[in-house]
Amino acid sequence: MAASINMKHYIYKTIKQNKQFIRFCIVGGICTLLDASIYYLFCNSLGYTKSIIMGYLISLCLNYILTTYWTFSSKPTLLNAIGVIVVHLINCFIVRLGLMHLFIDVFDFNNSIAYIPTIIISILFSFCAIRFVYQLKS
Repeated sequence: MAASINMKHYIYKTIKQNKQFIRFCIVGGICTLLDASIYYLFCNSLGYTKSIIMGYLISLCLNYILTTYWTFSSKPTLLNAIGVIVVHLINCFIVRLGLMHLFIDVFDFNNSIAYIPTIIISILFSFCAIRFVYQLKS
């Protein structure tokens, strides 16, 4: 009987985590499209740097809202807001740039090829790190 209850709990938890990952990917896709759209829309008038910063900040805000309410069915808190920002900074400047450097400069991959494993690893890192942030108690 106890083994049956544990198995049901495990199956429920696995299904819930898979739904979270799918929702996480949808949110990431939407925010990536938003980021790129803002960049291309304002690049000529505002310049490269301002357009990138604006696109990143707007998509990060939408990402936080969608991730909080839809992906993890949580409520916004100071702890998860700080956690999301820290995870995004680590993901961008350490994971992505670090992996690109590793693949291009160390393993001599073409930059187009290097981007593929980099983005896959970056998405997995981001999902695990963000999920950890939302499991912290504030």
